Amino acid sequence: MSLTSALYTGVSGLSAYGDSMNVIGNNISNVNTTGFKQGRALFADMLSGDAGNNSQVGRGVQLQAIQNIFTQGSYQSSENVTDMYIQGNSFFALKAPSTPSPVATQNAAFLSRNGAFHVDSNLTLVNPDGYQVLDTAGNPIRFSDNATGITAAAVAFNAAAVVAPATTAITADIATAQTAVTAMAAGAAKTAAQNLVNAATAANNAAIAADTAFGTSPNGPNADAVNAALSAAFASLQEASVAAGTSVAAGTTTAVNTVTTAYGNVQTEEGKAFSKITKIDPDGLITYLGADGITQNYYDTSGVPGLPVTAANAATVQRVAVVAAKDPGALTKAGSSLYKASTDAGVSTAAFSLGTNKPNGSSEQVISNALEQSNVDLASEFVKMITTQRAYSANSKTITTTDQMTQEILSLIR
Repeated sequence: MSLTSALYTGVSGLSAYGDSMNVIGNNISNVNTTGFKQGRALFADMLSGDAGNNSQVGRGVQLQAIQNIFTQGSYQSSENVTDMYIQGNSFFALKAPSTPSPVATQNAAFLSRNGAFHVDSNLTLVNPDGYQVLDTAGNPIRFSDNATGITAAAVAFNAAAVVAPATTAITADIATAQTAVTAMAAGAAKTAAQNLVNAATAANNAAIAADTAFGTSPNGPNADAVNAALSAAFASLQEASVAAGTSVAAGTTTAVNTVTTAYGNVQTEEGKAFSKITKIDPDGLITYLGADGITQNYYDTSGVPGLPVTAANAATVQRVAVVAAKDPGALTKAGSSLYKASTDAGVSTAAFSLGTNKPNGSSEQVISNALEQSNVDLASEFVKMITTQRAYSANSKTITTTDQMTQEILSLIR
């Protein structure tokens, strides 16, 4: 072996420990990255050269592998219900917005331990980069505004002039009350009764105007306005009739009740529309509040209205999907706290299913209002940094010392 081989031996150390310092620096820089898993540099000696007499001389060190350490990160509480922490070894499954749905197989999804999710303007549960969180059917978790159901119920609400007969009947009863008030003797009672009749007239006109506006835009919010105006008109009529000594006709009450029943169907449909997520159970079951601000629903399937909160529905609806990797260390980093499956990672090649991809709720749990912190230990990283720096310096000494020895050889010719 020549003396110059020692120079390359030192260079191999500089290269390997330089890469090791990059790994350490990356760990430290991601100490506050949600769901980050630290890496470590593993070294191996290089192929040795033959020195004779069955002896070998080493030729330096090489970076054998950079291994990701998938120990559980600590728990950090959050005020956001869509922030999720996995207690266990599984991963959340995500897909790019442009990827077709459903994702065909589990190993085709992006995997992540970073559960910092939110519902975007398309009512889809996404990570900060817009990657869509998958349910146990391999579809993006997308909620529904139930626009079709609300519109259909609203159209039925005004079908066959449901509101018009009610306002017409109220108009007739107001006329009856007005006749009675006109016949009353002058005085405070007549004045008060006339004021109530006037109020009933104004309220009924408002109901008629709201119904006219509804005809040009038959949707849920306008149905709310029509129902509110009609209810106010009916209440004013009842007060005016009592003051005038008359009664509300049975037909009027029937007509108003018909409208109220039809409006109840609109409210039912509004209750199915998404407003906000209220709870995510350890087994990935999602509960959300309806647009009516009252109804609680289970997320059912991507892009469709939810189902009522019942034990039977809880057993059948889709959940937040989790995917297991037999060897997480073999996963490939894809940036933004995402991983892709490799052949050696042991991620299932089967399709997503409710039976295999939901958290079991015990050893594997999804915890809402929490995030997983980085598993980087700063104290350990700084110790590694010191030892790596010393090793780097020692290898540089190998080079400078070999250079001095070479200089001694060159001085022999003087």
